[in-house]
Amino acid sequence: MNNLNELRDQVISRGFPELMAEDIHVEYKKLKDALLEYGSLTEEGFYIEIDESLIDAPKEIIIGGLAHEFSHILTDKSSGKRVMSRDRFAYGISSRYKTLDERNTDFEVILRGFGKELLNFLEYSETNGYPYYKDDGLSIREVKKILGLMR
Repeated sequence: MNNLNELRDQVISRGFPELMAEDIHVEYKKLKDALLEYGSLTEEGFYIEIDESLIDAPKEIIIGGLAHEFSHILTDKSSGKRVMSRDRFAYGISSRYKTLDERNTDFEVILRGFGKELLNFLEYSETNGYPYYKDDGLSIREVKKILGLMR
């Protein structure tokens, strides 16, 4: 089993230094239809829940998922209102906005140096029965192309 606090700290230190002072609680939980979810814990922090099916997953899979969620947290943090920002409101009511937000989130993950881990996470998700939908963000083929793994 991976130590989630250590992985959280490694990912933040390596690519998300703006989050070093944030209170971000990570834990395994039984999730209904996702491998990871995040949200506001209080006015002072955030939480990331990781599905129990990932307990024995390679750490690169969890790192890819954490980097994706940290990118979302950065967006929420920059909006200034954690509980219901305009960004989260638009995300909830507009499928087009959700698609753009998820794609931008994946681009941010790649730009911060976690492209390989994101690709591992996406491939793991697909292999384990989580189908890809356009509004989920970048596809595996797109990530491979961006990383130069596809011609």
